[in-house]
This record gives sequence, structure tokens and C-alpha cells, in this order.
Amino acid sequence: MSKTILLAQGQPSQIHLWKLALESQGHSVVPISPREDLLEVAASQPLDLDLMVVDMTTGLFNPYAFCRECQSKLPNIPVILTHHPRRHIEPAERRWAIYQGAADVIPGLAEAGDLLHSLERIYEAARWFLPIDAEALHRALKQAGLWPAEVSRTSSSTPP
Repeated sequence: MSKTILLAQGQPSQIHLWKLALESQGHSVVPISPREDLLEVAASQPLDLDLMVVDMTTGLFNPYAFCRECQSKLPNIPVILTHHPRRHIEPAERRWAIYQGAADVIPGLAEAGDLLHSLERIYEAARWFLPIDAEALHRALKQAGLWPAEVSRTSSSTPP
């Protein structure tokens, strides 16, 4: 079942990785700049949105106020906050974000290998009981040149 996801990320690399991962699962991704009025864009989308994935580190808005406003005006659209520069989200920060209306707060993507785990977190937070197609994800990453080629098990430096 295809979902429509609004993607607002401040870093081009994050936009590329998230879009690649989500589209590999058959979802439609609507990338927008975090400089836009995210709530207005979300409310005016011609397609019904199923999720927003928003970079909380751009400094262009208060992510917690945004989550509160979304919960009030668009209660059926979960918001996943991403924190691009940080690899680990403290439990207290995660609890606070959820208390403020976020479905979850997760680290940004440092590398393509993070995508499967991040997709699992997103599906869980959005309460999507859909299977994740890991093979489709790996194929998309390979096609984009982001997944390392399989390493040969035999070494050319092995003596005869």
C-alpha cells in the first residue's frame, strides 16, 4: 500500500537518501524546502499525506511548536523529526518530542547502511504494518551507487 510522504530536509544528501529509501518501498515522496510553511504546504497538498519527515536542525522553525500545531490541525498525519548531525537521540529528548506531538525523533542518515533501520523506525512510529522490502532498498542503493559491491571471498594476494 503506497503512502504519500512530505519530506523536509535541510541537507541535500539527506533528501537524496530519504527519497531513495522511501521510493524504493513504493511510496510517493513530496520533497519541500524546510524554509516553506510546512503546515500550510501539508494542509494544501492535493494528495492526502500519510506522513511528514522533517529535519528539526535547520533552525528555521521551532520543531516542537510545529509538532503541537500539526497535532492540533492535522492530527492524522504523523510527524517524524530527524536530527541530521547527531547519531544518537537521548531518551529524554525522544520523550519530549513525543510529548510535543511528534511520532518519533530519529537520527539523520549518516550512510546508506542506516536506511533499513531508519525505515523500520518510521514504519513503527507511523503505525504502518507494512513489510519493508529490503531487497528493493538494496537494489535502489546499488543503482544509485551507494551500496558497496560485494567483496570477493578470494584474495588476489593469496599465494598459489
